[in-house]
Amino acid sequence: MPISAKRALPWIACLAVSSSLACGSEQQPDSPAAPVGEAATRSSSAIGGADASVVAEFNARIQDYMSLHQQLAGTLTPLAKEPTPREIDVHQRALLALIAKARQGNAPGNMFSPEMQTFVRGLLGQVFDGPEGKRLRSSIEDENPVGIVIALNGRYPDSVPLSTMPPDVLRALPALPPELEYRFVGNRLVLVDTVARLIVDIVDNALPG
Repeated sequence: MPISAKRALPWIACLAVSSSLACGSEQQPDSPAAPVGEAATRSSSAIGGADASVVAEFNARIQDYMSLHQQLAGTLTPLAKEPTPREIDVHQRALLALIAKARQGNAPGNMFSPEMQTFVRGLLGQVFDGPEGKRLRSSIEDENPVGIVIALNGRYPDSVPLSTMPPDVLRALPALPPELEYRFVGNRLVLVDTVARLIVDIVDNALPG
């Protein structure tokens, strides 16, 4: 869903408005929060053949990650009902540190297997080669950050606004639990844990040239 310049603010501003840590409703605007697993399989239910097993493996990895996320989040002191921006930031960083430590040794592709990366690039290629492709690309490039250094298990840069993720693009990709979102950074598709502000995995060259 396209976002205006006013909404393209650092996440801490978004989080300060609500006690909900994950400002991810934009990614699934018409769907209520679904349990882990259910959300991850909704959009892939019509995929068949070899692709189905590739997506099923991705969904399983998502569920494993969310189990880790929830386990580690449960060790932290819960936020107050109306936390301050500083309290939210401290909580985010504490959760990120725990998850990053638990995922030490993970390499790029820990969520997106080589086969899943190929599948994602193919899906996005179809979307951007379609009749709405030019419009979609324009909406993304309006706010797509370029020249940004990001790293696996690192913090999504505070200075980088949330890039536009049109519904057409999100519908093509496997659905995610509300704590996770897809974002474009340059031509890379980034999987972000919005609660910890952690970069979970990256697909290079995902946005067709």
